[in-house]
Amino acid sequence: MKPKSRLGRGIDAIFADSVHEDGVQVIDIPVDEIYPNPVQPRKSFDEKTIAELAASIKSHGLISPILVRRTNTRYEIIAGERRYQACKLAGIQKIPSIVRDIPDAEAFKISLIENLQREDLNPMEESEAYYTLKEQFGLTHQEIADAVIKDRSTVTNSMRLIHLPEEVKQALREGMITTGHARAILMVEGGTGQISLLNRIVSQSLNVREAEHHASGIDTRNKKKGAKKADPYFDHLSTLLSEKLSAKVICDWKKRRGKIVINVSSRDELSRIVAAICEQEAPI
Repeated sequence: MKPKSRLGRGIDAIFADSVHEDGVQVIDIPVDEIYPNPVQPRKSFDEKTIAELAASIKSHGLISPILVRRTNTRYEIIAGERRYQACKLAGIQKIPSIVRDIPDAEAFKISLIENLQREDLNPMEESEAYYTLKEQFGLTHQEIADAVIKDRSTVTNSMRLIHLPEEVKQALREGMITTGHARAILMVEGGTGQISLLNRIVSQSLNVREAEHHASGIDTRNKKKGAKKADPYFDHLSTLLSEKLSAKVICDWKKRRGKIVINVSSRDELSRIVAAICEQEAPI
């Protein structure tokens, strides 16, 4: 049975054939015979939460076993690296484990989706995981959304972060900016302009709305005298559409007619926006 046909009910449903067949048998494996998945989507682990988990394991034992697969004489972690790290910290000599014979691609997908469902990845790790599921395994945005039980728009907007300059990605990984800031930066055309807005956000401690105004070319603190007064209503509409489409959008109205301008920086972005608009029902 193809995994794609099972999407929509979480990791157990997607991988039921490979993970839960023939019943579950838990065995204790020496900790030095286990090693982390080299393509683990989670690049960093919070030391405080690992320590808290280690303390719990010391007191109550490991309640949920990890999932591994045999590779030569050792075992590679498929799901449960946080528990593995906590067991090592707690001085556990043998870790309760479920061993399954799972191919590389299947193991990687399980690792990605297990982490995504836990919701403990930082925004860039999450974006990169979604992108890998799409590019390497051919899953659609909707299939990924069903697998991790999120809206398709959430997955699509997250994957957009993959196109940010590396400086912006690193700032997002380190928590210097929020996902909202990153979406505002995506509204700016070109890497140079995006990095410039990043520096402005950090140096001036801009909130998300201020960052969006800067991205739209609106500086609310330094309006020139005599300049045409902005209409708050159309500014609001512009912001709503910009957030929805993850692109710079300008709504304007003059006398009896108006226009909506959507700025794109590539054909791929144009295709994405057209698809996003066409998949939405027009409001009544």
